[in-house]
Amino acid sequence: MCHARWSLTALATLCAALLASCASAPDRAEIFISTIPPGASCTLTRLGQPIGTAEPTPAIALVEPSDSEITILCRRQGYADATATLAAPKAGLNLRPLLLGGARDNNQHRVDIALTAKRP
Repeated sequence: MCHARWSLTALATLCAALLASCASAPDRAEIFISTIPPGASCTLTRLGQPIGTAEPTPAIALVEPSDSEITILCRRQGYADATATLAAPKAGLNLRPLLLGGARDNNQHRVDIALTAKRP
């Protein structure tokens, strides 16, 4: 009797863990972009095509998830343009979503960009 109760508990725990890991991937990735100084206008591109904007900074850009890197170009009057690259996600098995109960963590990113003042 005790063995059967333990088996049912183990089975229920396994099913709950599997269902939690089956959460569908978000349809958008969130990229928080912060600039120093704030107030810049940033354009996000993937493979040379614009995919989103963040303005004025700090702001969050919502983009479709992809296996390609993202280039972020920020502009502000009186400052030189600045760029940053958000690397493509690494391929392979990622146990973090399974252990934490969802894939949302992989679709949230933060990018900090410092702008340099133009010389007169």
